[in-house]
Amino acid sequence: MRVSMPDSRESLKEKNSRKARLRRCFSVHDGIKEYRPKSTRIKIMAVLEIFVLFSLTLFLIAVLALSPAAEWQRSLTHRPFLEYSLMIVLPLLFLIILRRNWADYGLSLRNLKYHIDIAMTGLLPVAIASIPFAFLDYRQWNGAFVLTAVRIGLIFTLALMLRDKPASGQNGAAAGFGVIWIASGWTPIAAAGNALSALLFSVFFLALGEELLFRGYIQSRMNAVFGRPFRFFGVRWGWGVLIASVLFGLMHVLNIGSIRTGTWQITWAWGFWTFFSGLVFGFLREKTGGIIVPTLLHGLPVAIANMFLGL
Repeated sequence: MRVSMPDSRESLKEKNSRKARLRRCFSVHDGIKEYRPKSTRIKIMAVLEIFVLFSLTLFLIAVLALSPAAEWQRSLTHRPFLEYSLMIVLPLLFLIILRRNWADYGLSLRNLKYHIDIAMTGLLPVAIASIPFAFLDYRQWNGAFVLTAVRIGLIFTLALMLRDKPASGQNGAAAGFGVIWIASGWTPIAAAGNALSALLFSVFFLALGEELLFRGYIQSRMNAVFGRPFRFFGVRWGWGVLIASVLFGLMHVLNIGSIRTGTWQITWAWGFWTFFSGLVFGFLREKTGGIIVPTLLHGLPVAIANMFLGL
């Protein structure tokens, strides 16, 4: 009598299938890699981690702003290079000490052409959205409400423009370079040195420092523990965008930079609209997977404004 034995290969296949179903039940896919729900303890530790980094950064900036080094710097360059250097150095130190993968925090030059294309495509609407700064006081509520409305419109505009990316963005890149060319042509030759200083500071210190701290470290760390369960125009996002934007706004509410002038005061209006700016840059970080695009679109409009205004 012949006894049939179960096919071991079929049994193994069914076993793997059951495991896959279990993984799907207890995990959420964040669009880049599989996200597994973290324990409450891990989430609390991650929140404490970013709180320490955020608080330490602001404290050291305040101390530095009152130091002789900052006074010497202001007399020489008229720009707070040292303060924004702290925003770059501290997150990098955390990444090194904690042995984190830098690419997971948006620090990678991979697919650089794609990032440049996205930035140049978005530069024109971002530059247009910066025009109200010439007419409004961004620290007063009237100006803050207008800037908030502009930023809400901007995030939808960018989402629509970038919805089909990656794609050939030659026209968008041409428009972006056109904005830079016009601004540089407007700048008097005598002010070229100041324009170069403005470009260097705006992109590689102000924008890079804020984007590395908030969209690079804080947003990425929160994504790692809370996941990205939501979608906006096809782009996955999560609580990391909101938390980073709240802290970004809080930094402007605290207005640490004014300590050096002896006129420190809370600026709620400034913090209110910068929260929505944080959402714009947070969306760009999620869209591209890095901080190159938010850094460029954060810094270039500031540099261009300085070229026009001679600041």
